[in-house]
Amino acid sequence: MSGYLLQMEHIAKSYQDGTDKNVVLNDISLNVKGGEFIAIVGPSGSGKSTFLTIAGMLLSPDSGSVLIAGKNVSAAKKREWAKIRQNYIGFIFQNNQLLPYLKAKEQLTAFQTKDNRGRINIDEMLSELDVEKCKNQYPAKMSGGEKQRIAIAKAFVNDPDIILADEPTASLDGARGHQVVEMIRMEVKKHDKAAVMVTHDERVLHLADQVYHLENGKLTQ
Repeated sequence: MSGYLLQMEHIAKSYQDGTDKNVVLNDISLNVKGGEFIAIVGPSGSGKSTFLTIAGMLLSPDSGSVLIAGKNVSAAKKREWAKIRQNYIGFIFQNNQLLPYLKAKEQLTAFQTKDNRGRINIDEMLSELDVEKCKNQYPAKMSGGEKQRIAIAKAFVNDPDIILADEPTASLDGARGHQVVEMIRMEVKKHDKAAVMVTHDERVLHLADQVYHLENGKLTQ
């Protein structure tokens, strides 16, 4: 066992653009341990979201491997991907993706699966994130920061090994964005998750354990 919860080994991805081949990711590797919070920055179109969707079992690489807790999940058949995501990966998106017709606690109970390996206590999670008062509120009654904290709780609720955050501060002002990333970091450390965040927000980079730059298909520290 390597000790890494997430391993991206020699990942390559390209797209055909007419007669040209657009190389987005060129032999990229990244290893993340439990309790480690990694940030990836880079210009728009540099492949950050592509990298994250491959890590999250939403897209196949052209070559390379994705390992979760030492298991090569990229070798799994596509019909198995949904179960892998459900049991091993938690996503945090910039637009929170809450359902408007469910109250905060209902958002989490509806998302919890019956066959996962361990459940996070929902009331404790809402309390940790300081949104316990929102548990019986619909998203329309919440602030932007509160909605994003509920989205964080949703990512952790099935006790996944990996947390993937795609521009989690994009729809928030500076203070709320900083607070939200602090919350992500706190939960990653407390629950010993491996986390990767892609962001344009340089104001929150000091909260990451390591920062990587993705440009021209290459990932550098």
